Amino acid sequence: MEVIKRTDLIGLEGSITKNFSVVDAVEYPSVGSVDVRVADGTGEEYWVSLDDVELEK
Repeated sequence: MEVIKRTDLIGLEGSITKNFSVVDAVEYPSVGSVDVRVADGTGEEYWVSLDDVELEK
């Protein structure tokens, strides 16, 4: 199978919608930000800014 590198896509930005659970959270009062560690359905965990996610109650 032939593979073609798509250099025209490198550097573009977008968004991904996926379900996740918050597994940890920290606040940085000196800069007024909150980071949350999330786990998605595949088990991958990563840190994101609370400003970059939408949470359900």
